[in-house]
Amino acid sequence: MRIRYAVLAATLATVLTACGSTLSGQALPGEIDVRSLDVGSYPTEPLNAHDDDPIPDLNQMDEVAAMRIADYVINSRDIDAQMTYGKRGTTVSAGLMPSALGDDRAMSAIAKKHKLLYGFASNGASTDSRVETDGGWPTKKAENRLTATTVVLQFPDADRAAAAAKEFYDTDFGMQEGRNQPVALPGHPAALSHWRPDSPFLRTLLPHGPYVIAFLLSVPTPDQQALTALAANAYTEQIAALAETTPLTDEQVMTLPWDPGHLLMRTLNPDELANPEGSGFYVVTGKHGILHYAGDQLPTDRHYIDEQLTKMSAQRVALSWGSIAVRTPDERTARRAVTEKIFLWQVDGEAANPPSLPDAACVENKRTGAAKRFSCIVAYKEYVGIVSGNQLLDAHQRAAAQYALFANSR
Repeated sequence: MRIRYAVLAATLATVLTACGSTLSGQALPGEIDVRSLDVGSYPTEPLNAHDDDPIPDLNQMDEVAAMRIADYVINSRDIDAQMTYGKRGTTVSAGLMPSALGDDRAMSAIAKKHKLLYGFASNGASTDSRVETDGGWPTKKAENRLTATTVVLQFPDADRAAAAAKEFYDTDFGMQEGRNQPVALPGHPAALSHWRPDSPFLRTLLPHGPYVIAFLLSVPTPDQQALTALAANAYTEQIAALAETTPLTDEQVMTLPWDPGHLLMRTLNPDELANPEGSGFYVVTGKHGILHYAGDQLPTDRHYIDEQLTKMSAQRVALSWGSIAVRTPDERTARRAVTEKIFLWQVDGEAANPPSLPDAACVENKRTGAAKRFSCIVAYKEYVGIVSGNQLLDAHQRAAAQYALFANSR
């Protein structure tokens, strides 16, 4: 017993002595005080900081459903690896049908008649140039060897999808002034296709359960065999992709969660505009889905974007009015994206980093056609943010605001 008391007394004396001693080193906070950062006039709190998550209007829920299906819609590179250049993806509604299907007013009337729920369209090409689809049968520049537009539409049921596909086809075929011919596709006998013998384009539709899958494809010269082979491969790939998801009921479309992982809430939104915008301005998707937006808010080279996102092990990606956020698996991966400057485009020059901001790096975009002169990348926990500005101070303030947003998000 005496020994135990002696040991306890010695331990207590040691503790009390230590409390009165001076230790070398400096105590540091776990994180910087984001209130000290120069964020200019940019917001530093997420839109759901003091309220519930923003809820889109019911007439915007088709945008949310279309962003969901984007991860299961193939892009041009999935059809042919040569078609690496993106031409902007977009959500599709009955009131705004893509001209790739034919006359947009006629197609919209058919979509409304058969109760289209939502859709998504993606464009791509082997050369960074466009296809003209307005005013009749499509045309393109000769150097644009391969092009592809992919459209996936979901209707309430298989019967309506089949009826819509037939009416889309019949209406478009009937508007071609007798110059087009029907085409059969090997392996896909239900596909409705037609082409013009003096044109390198093929337009084709296929009802698949409650979906209508459609493609507008072109090859270098009028070549029916090459077009049908390209279309057959495209259908095979798209059908396999849709097998990875399930169709939605009309009720499910209206009740889909909007930004369930709060990635968009964590992304710098300079004007705090919170409505879903499926043309690429306010969008959240998976790594595959975001590739559809190459050529607009992102650079045109889908292959390079895919490589950079793979380096980040990207799980989800958000685009928010010029800002980009990526959720990675862990903090180490996010920090590596900064140290290796893994931007989604090829960078050309160095730039000063934001003052007092950890895990941040900036570059100067000297290439012709760059959207902004300066870009900065920041990391916070498992999140990566990329912002840009024409002035370095503006890019620094955006980077600081993005870091603060990450830190202030729940």
